[in-house]
Formats: sequence, structure tokens, C-alpha cells
Amino acid sequence: MDHAIRTLPPLDVLVLGAGLAGLRAAWGAAEARPGARVAIAMPLAGPSGSSFANPHDRLGLHIPADDAAREAFCAEAAALAPPGLILPELVRVLAQEAQARGRELETLGVDFLRTETGAPRLYPSCFSPASRRAVVFRNLGAVFTAMRGKATGQGVRLLPGLTAVAVVQEWENGPVIGALLEDAAGRWIAQPARSVIAAMGGPASLFLHHQAGRGATGCGHGILGAAGAAMANTGYLQWMWAGTDSKRFWPVWSLLDGATLPLDALGRPVPLPEAVRARAAGRPDHCPLGHGLADAALDHFLLELADRDGVATVVASDPSRPEAPHTVALMAHASNGGAVIDPDGRTSIPGLYAAGECATGMHGANRIGGAMVAACLVFGARAGRAAVLATRERPTTGREFDRALAACASRFGRDPKERGTAQAALARALQRHGLPRQTPDTAALVRLLASCRQTVVDAVAAAQIDSALLFARETARHPRKA
Repeated sequence: MDHAIRTLPPLDVLVLGAGLAGLRAAWGAAEARPGARVAIAMPLAGPSGSSFANPHDRLGLHIPADDAAREAFCAEAAALAPPGLILPELVRVLAQEAQARGRELETLGVDFLRTETGAPRLYPSCFSPASRRAVVFRNLGAVFTAMRGKATGQGVRLLPGLTAVAVVQEWENGPVIGALLEDAAGRWIAQPARSVIAAMGGPASLFLHHQAGRGATGCGHGILGAAGAAMANTGYLQWMWAGTDSKRFWPVWSLLDGATLPLDALGRPVPLPEAVRARAAGRPDHCPLGHGLADAALDHFLLELADRDGVATVVASDPSRPEAPHTVALMAHASNGGAVIDPDGRTSIPGLYAAGECATGMHGANRIGGAMVAACLVFGARAGRAAVLATRERPTTGREFDRALAACASRFGRDPKERGTAQAALARALQRHGLPRQTPDTAALVRLLASCRQTVVDAVAAAQIDSALLFARETARHPRKA
């Protein structure tokens, strides 16, 4: 296998990914140290990943505005976390700084929904229906353009068409000194850097049915885990019901009042059991499935009627509104897991930082609506600043870097055919064994993925399987309660 690799000039900070977290990290680094060499490796020239992929073209941002609101947010986040890991210090930082990050977006001209007086309109949040602490902004393509412009205006370089394959380390599980990237033609490129910030998103795109955006590879968790970073909450994805054709959100709680009926395999309507109805009374309070919550009984009920890939057929029950049956699926959405970070985005590996779906600790198994957008902005900014101010002299050029790069590249190969085959098999396996059913067969999924990982050579396929294994093993460790 030809491993000819072109090495780019060294950087102070390399950001992997150009979603909300990655853009804010690059902006934060360049702002903290003007003149620093900061660049973003991004899969596309335009918007990519989950940050800008919402089919409704809008996002919620949770911004507790005073001490009482911040205390309430922290208490709610802690209550929603089990059985996932949550670090109170990170939750407090998130609550304290979300409002300031929201105001920065306002100064960029981001289009917030507003009241008649011109103030941002306040909304309740998923898992926090009584609060009014969230704002909503729209026109996500324009948000990307504004944040990209803010970063490049401070000297950040863009490296479009490059996706991460691995991080380069001085030794196994040692300090990070750069990254191995792949361009659109499949060529490998080395980017030395004193610090690397992982903002590559989560594993949702690995599933057959998902709501991740264009350019999402699903490699982020696998790359972090392979580097030796301490990981947590990797089994806790958000799951949203959506139409299989439109991918637009579908309210599963329409089953509660009988407005919609599920159909069985023979096309017959199935009434909702009263026991499920009673347990699911709180389901309208949140769009995602609630891990460990009683109202997940409604999601489990519909999944039991779905096919092997989690696709269910439903129909309106009102005879005055005749419509054809349509299909919905529980789609993989944003992850609550990633590398465990400190308040400045540091992982357990020197020189490696994380933000967005690559980081965790600020929420556990479930998270309050709008908290992921807040976390991307808050910890993206903190990671960027910490990474560029770190006083690290690392071998980002010369023989030592070349030796580390050779060791990194020797673990992988490039095989486009194998990659395509592995990705298709992985999507099917995750869809059939990885959905949050009442009794998922995660042990079988772990065995299947581990067996595939032993034979896969292609670097991207290997990282994707590693991501899937982190998801499956965490899920197997925390079986779902009845």
C-alpha cells in the first residue's frame, strides 16, 4: 500500500471540524493570541455536520439569564444525567457563560426569533417544559457564513476538503502533535500542530436512519478513543422520530390521544395499551427519547411494531382526514458522549482538546433542549483559548515528527472498496441491533463489530467501527430498564 504523505507547514492550533464548536474554537484561539497559526480542517467548503443540518433550519440555544435560572438549569441537568456521567463544574460553567456566547451571535447578526419589542423570544425546552430560558435562531447557512467570516477575519485558515483519519502522537497514547488527514481524492496529508481540537461530531451518521448533516463521517469518537482519551456517555445518543422521506420531526405523542394509530405488519391498527398511555403521560415534554425515563414506554411500544430497521407505519385515525399510511423511524441524532474534558476543553491526552459532540461531562444520559448548542459555543471558545495559550514545545517538524507520523500511518491502509462495504454493513448492523428498543441485542452488536474491526484495514472504516464499538459497549454496560 502506498503511504506517500504530504506534510503541511506546522500550526499552533488545528481544529478538526467546522460546526458550531469547531468554528467557535478557531475564533477563540485566534482572538486569544493574535497572529497565532490557527486552521480548520473541514470536510466541505460550506456547512457540514449536524450543527447546520436541522431540517427546520433553526436551532435552540439555552441561555439561563440570572442566578436563579442558572441554579435551576444545573439542578435539572443533574437530574436528567443518570445513568450517565455528569461533572457539576462543567454544568456550572455552561450555565454561567451561555448567555455571553448567545450575545456574541447577536453581534454577528444571527437571526433570532423576536417578540414585538425586538427582544429574543423565550421558549420552553425539551426536558424543561416549565422554563422559559431558550432562544431560537434560524437561517443556519447564514449562521455558518457569519461564524466562518468571524474566524477568517482574525486570520484563521480554512482547509476545505480534508477530514481527520487519526491524530499523530509522540508515542502510543502520548501527547498529540498533529493529525493525519485525507483529502477528497483519498490522499493522506499530515498537519503538524502544537494543539489539536476535536470537533468532528458524533456517531449518528453511521446509522441507516439519522439526522446528521453532509460531510459527517462518524469517526470522531473512534479517533479520540484510539488516541487513548478517557471517554464517557458514548452510548447515549439523542433519538428523534421523523418521517423517513422528509426527515422532519414527527411527534410520537400523537399516539397518546389516538390522533395517530400505528399499524402492524398486516396493516391493521394497533390500539395503545392503557399501561403504556399511563407511563407516557410526560412524553410531550421532550422531542427526544428519554434514556431511563418512564415515558420511553411509548417509544418502545412503537419500536416493537416497527420492522427490523426501526421503520414503523402510522396513519391518522380521524375518518374526516383520510390520508395514506406513512412511515416514520427513530433517527439517530446528536450524541451526549465523547471525551471527558475539563472546563477548558482538555482531554486526558496532552495537546488534545475536544468540544461539541466530541466532548462530554456537561450533560449525562439526557440533556436539556438547547444545551448542546450552548455547549458547542461555551466549550468551543474555552478550548480554543486554552489550546493556543498552552506553552508546549512539541516536535511538529523534523525527524521526531516524521517518526511519529510513520508510526501513526503504519496502523492503517486506504481501501475505498473495503470502506464502502464496511460502511454499508455497519449502518445495517447498528440499525438492527443498536436502536434503543426495550430489549436490544447489544451483546450481539459488540461481537459483530469486534469481529469486523479485526479484519478492516481502511483507516476511515476502522475509525467508524471504533466509534460504533464505543457506542455499543457503553450501551451493553447500561441495559435499559423496563
